[in-house]
Amino acid sequence: MSMNTDTEEGIFSEQWRSTTIAVMAAVGIVAYNNLAVSAALPEVGNDLGDVVLLPWTISVELLTSGVAMLAVGPLIDSVGARRIFRVGVMGFILTSVLCAFAPSMLALVGARALQGVFAGLVMTVVMAAVGILYPPQTRAKVFAANATVWGVTSVAGPTIAAGLVSTVGWQGIFLMNVPVAVIAAVLAWNKMPDSDEHAEQSSVDGRGIALVTAITAAALATAQGSLTLIAVGVVVTLIAAGLYIPHERRSAHPVVRITHIMSPKFRNVHLTSALVVGAGIGVHAFLPIYLRGARGLSIAAAAFSIVWMSTAWSMSAFTASRLQRRYPPEPIIFGASINAFCGTIAITLSVSAEVPIWMLFVSLFWAGSGIGAISTTGVVMLQSRVNLNEMGRINAAHQFLRTVGITYGVGLAGVIIFTTVDRRTGNVETVRELLGGEDSAVNQPVIDALAAGYSYTTFAAVLAMALAIRSARALVRDRVEPVPSAG
Repeated sequence: MSMNTDTEEGIFSEQWRSTTIAVMAAVGIVAYNNLAVSAALPEVGNDLGDVVLLPWTISVELLTSGVAMLAVGPLIDSVGARRIFRVGVMGFILTSVLCAFAPSMLALVGARALQGVFAGLVMTVVMAAVGILYPPQTRAKVFAANATVWGVTSVAGPTIAAGLVSTVGWQGIFLMNVPVAVIAAVLAWNKMPDSDEHAEQSSVDGRGIALVTAITAAALATAQGSLTLIAVGVVVTLIAAGLYIPHERRSAHPVVRITHIMSPKFRNVHLTSALVVGAGIGVHAFLPIYLRGARGLSIAAAAFSIVWMSTAWSMSAFTASRLQRRYPPEPIIFGASINAFCGTIAITLSVSAEVPIWMLFVSLFWAGSGIGAISTTGVVMLQSRVNLNEMGRINAAHQFLRTVGITYGVGLAGVIIFTTVDRRTGNVETVRELLGGEDSAVNQPVIDALAAGYSYTTFAAVLAMALAIRSARALVRDRVEPVPSAG
C-alpha cells in the first residue's frame, strides 16, 4: 500500500481522477441498493405476501453487513483492500440475482442476508481505501464526494425504482444492481490498494465473529417491536460483550480490538456519530409511514419525503470538507451536533403542532445538515488518529458501531410507534399494512395514535441528540493530535 503525501491537488485532478471515480462508483453500489429497495417494499409485500416479514428484508441486511464490516477490517490490513473488494463486488452481483428470483418472502430475506455480507465488504473497503490512498488534507473532499453519491441516489433511486416496479416489477430493482455493480467493478478493479509486504498477517477470528454476531443480533431483536425483546437484547449484549473482552485479550488477531472502540482517542467519535446517525435515521425511516397514515399523503409523495434529509446530509458534507481546510474537526463536529439537535427539536415541534408539510421538510433539512457534517468529519478524524496499518480495523469498527446505532435507532422508533398504536387502539396491524402499501382505510383513532407515536419518536431522537452534544463537547475538550504516519 502506498500514498502520496506531498500533493495538494484536487480529487479530480489528473493524478486522482480515476481513483476518485472508482471510489464513488463503489459507494454507488451500496447507495442505490439501500434506497431503491426501500422504495420497492410495498410491491414486494403485495407480490410475495408474508408482510409481517417485510421489515426483515431491511433489518437482516443491517445485521449481516455490520458483522461483515468488523470481520473484514483485519483482513484489509493484512491481504489488502483490492482482494476484498473483488470478492465483495462479485458476491454482491450474485446475491442481487438471488434476490430478484426469490420465490417467497422467506427466500428473499435469506438472499438479503447474504447480500448484506458483500455490501459490508464493499463499504468497509471503500472507507479504508480513502484513508490509505489519499493524503489527510484530501480525505474530507473524497468523503464529501461520496456523500454526493448518496444525495444524488436519494433523488434518483426512488425515481428509478418507481419506473422499474411499474414496468418489470420489484425484481427489476435487484436486477438493476447488476449493471451498477459491474460498472463499479470495472472502474475500481485495479484501483483499490493492494497489500503491503510489511503488513501484519491476520487469521480469521471465528469465536470473536460469533460473539460479535450475537451482539448485533441482539440489536436486531430490538427492531422487532417488542419491549420484551429490547430487554432480552440488552441482556444478550451484556453477556456477549462480557465474554468478548477476555477473548480479545487472549487472541493475537481479534476481529475488533477493544482499544479501537474504547480508547479516549476514538470512543467519543464513535459515540457521537452512532447517536446522531441512529437517531436521525430512526426518525427518517418511519417518516413515509407517518406522512401516509397520519397526514394523508399519497404513497408516492410519502416515499419522496426521504429526499429532504438525504439532500441536506450530502450538502453539509461538502460544507464540512471546506471548513476542515481552515478549522480542526473537533469544533466542526461540536457545532454540527448543536445544529442537529436544534433541527430535531424543530421536527418534534412540527409533528406535534401538525404544521404545514413544507415546514416539516425544512426541519428535516435542518437536522440532516448537522448529521451529514458529523458523519463525514468523524471518519476523517478517526483516520488521522491511527497508523496506516490500522486503517482497515478502525474504519471497520466505526462502520460497525454506526450500523448498530442505526439498528437500535430504527428499532426504538418502531417500538415507540407500534406500542403507542397498540395501547391506544389495539390495531397495530393496520399500521403494518401501510408498510406493504395497503390502501385500507385508517380510522381516526389509529391516525391519532400513529401521529402521537411518531411524535414520541422524534422526542426520543431529541434526547439522543442531546447526549451527542455532550460527547462532541468532550472531543473539543480532549483534543488529540493527528498521528504523523496516518498521512
